[in-house]
Parts: sequence; structure tokens; C-alpha cells
Amino acid sequence: MVFLRFISMLPGYFNFTNREKIAIRELSANSRIGITKLAKIMKCSVATANRLLAALTKQFDIRFTLEIDMDSLGLVDRHIITVKFGKKPDEQFLRGLFRDDIYAQDVYLTEGGYDLLLFAAADTPINYIKWETDLNASMAEYIPEMRPSEFVFPQLGYIPLNNHFADFVRKEMKVDGKDRDMLTALNQNSRTSYRSLGKLLGINEATIRYRIFKLVRKGMIRRFTIAVQNPSYGHLLSYFMRYQFNKNTTSVAFPRMRSHYMAEDEPQPLLNGFPMIAPISGSYRSFGMTFAEDKKAAIRKAVKWHMALLKKENVREKHAFITKTIKGLLPLRNLNAKDSYRFIWV
Repeated sequence: MVFLRFISMLPGYFNFTNREKIAIRELSANSRIGITKLAKIMKCSVATANRLLAALTKQFDIRFTLEIDMDSLGLVDRHIITVKFGKKPDEQFLRGLFRDDIYAQDVYLTEGGYDLLLFAAADTPINYIKWETDLNASMAEYIPEMRPSEFVFPQLGYIPLNNHFADFVRKEMKVDGKDRDMLTALNQNSRTSYRSLGKLLGINEATIRYRIFKLVRKGMIRRFTIAVQNPSYGHLLSYFMRYQFNKNTTSVAFPRMRSHYMAEDEPQPLLNGFPMIAPISGSYRSFGMTFAEDKKAAIRKAVKWHMALLKKENVREKHAFITKTIKGLLPLRNLNAKDSYRFIWV
């Protein structure tokens, strides 16, 4: 399973006011919410709401983006990949390597058990294999060891997509060039006004509204939401787990894990328990991300917690701390998980 979990930070890191919590929750569910409506929900003036939104955006490096249904694009072959280098390449090489890569959606520098973490999505298994082979060849001088695991995402899941996603829209979706340009613009900033989109595309605002409504109705746009790029607070741990199943794994351990992640008293508003969860296959069986106030706390509250809960499953793990986003965004947001998602665990 894939888990993305938020751990409470030291006092002062996240001393959110009620208004800030409301803003993050509302923007996660609909990043296009009007500032007047947001101010009304927060019970403050429009000017105060504008100042609060600007401060939150800067403090947490929040980006306004889209949650796109990858199946509607034909991006059916989805993977999470770790790379361990024999000798580390410099950051600029990696940025250049992935800049125009249509299949690498999100790429993160890490320190620990692996040096690079990638989310990749392709339209066919053959194209994914070709991409992975070519990527290995491009990094050959750095002696890469790549370990991919497949994201199944049959029920839910969210990773930010790069702006090449519009090129993969299936013909039966009947999306034209204007729609593709509009999707790209909204993916870069989902709060872009109808007027600005109209000027960009050379069509009137009423048509823009209709086109957006059409893409939402078709299910291509699942949500206007938020993500972050390079948060400067705390420590972000990514970790993989491998374990041997027994009868208690699905009947006892997994339901307990779901109850934990679904807890309604999560201490912080930026990230709830289930932004992302789906089975994976490959060298590991589960993947997680978690924030904490320091590295020891991250390992204690995520990796060791997981291993203790599944102690009868012969747990093995590998972890690394995400240090920088090379490409894409981190899918951190806060939604009502019970209302937003259908769950794999029963």
C-alpha cells in the first residue's frame, strides 16, 4: 500500500490559526474558490483573506494545481522508482536530464538508502520499458541502480503531473487544442482567472467556463487542488516496506493501519492521512512519506511504527530523506478522506 502521513512538528513550526486551517482545507478541496467566499467561510474581510492566502503560499511554497484522472489520459502504466548511484551526479545534470521528460512526473533528490525518488507514468508498458532503458543509459556514467515498483491506483491516488500530460489525452475524450492549452495553464496555476485564460486562448470567458465545466463533467479534472514544491520546514522522510504476509496482515494489521491514518484528530492541517493510497508491486510492497520535526522523530514515528505494527510479517525497510524537488511537486494537501476516497482496505 502507499501511505502519505503527516507527523506533528515541534511547537512553533505549525502554530496554525483556525483561519489558516480553514484556508488550507478549502483550497485543497477547490483551489479556485473565490476570495470573497473564502473570506466568508473564514469569517474575515476580503483584505485579511488575501493577506492570509499570500502568507500561506509563501511560507509553505504552496502551488495551485490540478488533480487529473490519469486513466482518462491513457497514462495507465505508473511507477515509483528509487535510484542509487555508484557516484552521484550534480543537480544541474539531473535537472537537464528530466526537464523535457514526458514520463517523469515528479523527481526528488534524497539522502539515505537511495539518492533519487521518481514518480513516472507512461501510456503503454512498452513505452515505459523503453523510457526506463533510455534513462539508465543516460545515467550510465554514474552507475545507477534503479528499483521500480508499479502503482496500481485502481481506486484512488494523486500525483502531480507535468505539463506534457495533455499530449496523452485519449481521442475518445474529444479534447481539442484549446482544451489542452487550458489544462496546461490550469496545471501551472489552477487559480488563473477566466479572463486571463480567455486572453491566453483567444476565446471569451463564457466559453472558458463551459470548457472547464465540460472537463470536470467528463471526469478528466478530478479536483482543483494544492501541492508544494520545496517546503523549508521540518524533514520529509520517504520509506519503502517489504514484508511477508500472514492471515493477520489483512484481517488485523491493515485495518489498524487504516484506522490510524483515518484518525480525525490529525494534529496538522496541511496533510491528512490519506492523500494517496494504492497497492504497489515490485521489490517493495508499501511506500510512505511523513513529516517530522527532526530525522530521528521521522524514523521513530513512521518507519519504526510501521515495523512494530507489522512485526509478525518479517518487515524489511529502506528509507531516505527528501532534500529537494528536481522536477514537479509534492502532493501535500488536506482533504476529508472519508468523503473523498474509496478505500482498498476493508
